[in-house]
Amino acid sequence: MSTLDFVRNALRSPLQIGAVAPSSRWLARCIVDAVGVRPGDVLLELGPGTGAFTAELVSRFPHHRIIAVELGASMAEELQRRFPQVEVVAGSAEELSRILDRLGVRRVDRIVSGLPWALWDRKYQQRLLDEVAACLSPAGRFVTFHYLHSIASGRVRPTRSLLQGHFREVHYTPPVWLNLPPALVHVAEGFRQGRLVDRAESGIDSAVLQPG
Repeated sequence: MSTLDFVRNALRSPLQIGAVAPSSRWLARCIVDAVGVRPGDVLLELGPGTGAFTAELVSRFPHHRIIAVELGASMAEELQRRFPQVEVVAGSAEELSRILDRLGVRRVDRIVSGLPWALWDRKYQQRLLDEVAACLSPAGRFVTFHYLHSIASGRVRPTRSLLQGHFREVHYTPPVWLNLPPALVHVAEGFRQGRLVDRAESGIDSAVLQPG
């Protein structure tokens, strides 16, 4: 997908994409560095979009199991074509527990998020983070990012508060100035057991695009 196509999709669905340009390789490198992949980890990407983070994960960890959940069906199809070794799912992060059940995955170890958290209200973010916490292994790590202008406007405060409520440790990296717009990467780990939800209560079925 070209940058022009990305911008067109962003204009059509601003609450799904939330960016004016695809993530840069510098942000992708920072995200993947921060996720701290270990041997044998199962990796999950939420909202991969054009695949900037996916490409970095595949390049650096070609032998790991990588699952990508993308809401946009056309983007999911394109991702599966480009990265046949990745298990791409066309579905919503709200359905994460059900999606992983269908793939036979009980827990994931590292989650990379490209979702536009700053665009959503606190209640919706709460639901998504409950799903993340329910699927993440006890020693797992969740990594996401925010644009600096969103932080300056105060729209990231609810997300930070929720992350601190779900995880024992939350920190962030120095700004990635070469990204457009500049961004800050948040790293969360050690989820609090009290935030877990019953996986049977979540979501509806999603279409799975099998690799190959």
